[in-house]
Amino acid sequence: MRGHIRKRGKSWAVVVELPRDPETGKRRQKWVTVRGTKKEAEKVLAEMLAKLGRGEPAVPSKMTLREFFNRFLEAKRGSVRENTLSNYRKAFRAFLRELGEETRLDQLTPLHLQGVVSVLEERVKPSSIRRYCLLVKAAFHQAVDWGLLPENPMGKVILPRDEEREMQVWNEAEVARFLEAASGNRLFALFRLALASGMRIGEIIALRWEDVDLEEGRIRVVRTVSGKGYDRPKTKRGVRTVPIDPETVRALREHKKRQAEERLRFGAGWNPENLVFCTRNGRRYCHECIIQIFDRLIEKAGVKRIRIHDLRHTHATLLLKHGVPPKVVAERLGHDVSVTMKTYAHVLPDMQAEAVKTAERCLQMFAKPRREGRKTL
Repeated sequence: MRGHIRKRGKSWAVVVELPRDPETGKRRQKWVTVRGTKKEAEKVLAEMLAKLGRGEPAVPSKMTLREFFNRFLEAKRGSVRENTLSNYRKAFRAFLRELGEETRLDQLTPLHLQGVVSVLEERVKPSSIRRYCLLVKAAFHQAVDWGLLPENPMGKVILPRDEEREMQVWNEAEVARFLEAASGNRLFALFRLALASGMRIGEIIALRWEDVDLEEGRIRVVRTVSGKGYDRPKTKRGVRTVPIDPETVRALREHKKRQAEERLRFGAGWNPENLVFCTRNGRRYCHECIIQIFDRLIEKAGVKRIRIHDLRHTHATLLLKHGVPPKVVAERLGHDVSVTMKTYAHVLPDMQAEAVKTAERCLQMFAKPRREGRKTL
């Protein structure tokens, strides 16, 4: 690191060269005014250079947590998805609520942050706390890169143990009972499609009629909900074509017919996005509204309570149990086959048992004629 001092009237300016801005690549300097002798200014310069050499900020930052989080979000905007920014905001709000918005960034210690975790444990799920902490840790890592912190204070925080949640899925009988209970509901076709295709709810909410080929029985998944807008699926495999069964096609046709009647009733401006599933006002559904309807239908059907995302797991599990190759299931889900194998490993023992039986049948067919044709001496 380099630095120098210069005379400025009756005081001395201490100037230290900082690492270039990681975002813009621009040159950065830290200026400190010393009202004293040249020797005192040289001492300050030596101390600043020593701190920088140890990886510490030359001068403690007076930036508040709120200011830092806002600058971090602004820097991230455009490089991450809107959903990711929304998750950062949730995590930051949780920490600011306990630490205070005007707390200085450089005054944070692992003990302060551990206290936040302890408070959150009283009202937030362990998995959510872990997610918040990882996002805040990523932000503080950026603060270290920007020279605002000497080290990441989240690095020494003990996170709550993540609860291992067993995957909840329905069997064929439960699926049938749920669909029977949902048959008269406005969103019957949505739930039928979720079970028949394995699509994520965000993908279904974002689905437009131009992405649905009812003649060929195919759904083109090209986007998903992202905050108040839309974005492409997270991975390249997420953009996919999913064939659907004739009964699901019939449900979608009936749904489209009812939607056309609503359009006539409300006018041409209704459902301007041409969404497959929209509210009675022609607007996009929110996740929470669909979850509320889903929970009520579960109660009506009297089936085991699962999350709405578990419809996707139910789809994959039933296909695997009925012998559909993991590669085909992965393509329908928009997964890499290795991810599918890992996620649904609980189904594989049953598939192995069936494979053993199949192998046994094949060998018996081969061995039978040999036994019949064998002569005894």
